[in-house]
Amino acid sequence: GKSTLLRCINLLEQPSGGTILVDGVDVTDPDCDIDRVRSKMGMVFQQFNLFSHLTVLENCTVAQQVVLKRGKAEADKVALTNLDKVGLADRSGAFPAQLSGGQQQRVAIARALSMDPELMLFDEPTSA
Repeated sequence: GKSTLLRCINLLEQPSGGTILVDGVDVTDPDCDIDRVRSKMGMVFQQFNLFSHLTVLENCTVAQQVVLKRGKAEADKVALTNLDKVGLADRSGAFPAQLSGGQQQRVAIARALSMDPELMLFDEPTSA
C-alpha cells in the first residue's frame, strides 16, 4: 500500500520491481548513492519514532548534530524555529510521553524539517 511505497522510495524496503525516480535519480539502481538521496528527504512515520528518553528539543537536534555536523547552538536554533512553526516551541523541554498524539506528530514534522529536506514523505499525515 501507500506505506510500502514510501518505504520503497527511501529503500527502507526493497522494491520487487520497477523503477523509482527521486529528483531524476533512480533509487533502485545498484550504483545509486542512496545516502545522498536520503539526505534530501524527510520522512514522518505513522508511529513518529520519537526517542522516548530525549526531550522534544533533543529529538529535533540529535540528527542535525550527528548527520549535518551542526553545533549545539545552531541545531537548537533551527529546532526551535521549526517547533515554533508547528506550535510547540513552548514544549521543547517535554518528553514524548508527556505529549498528545497530535503533538508527537508535530514534533516528528519539526524534527524532519530541521534536517532541511528538499522533499517530505508523510506516512498517514492525519493519523493523530
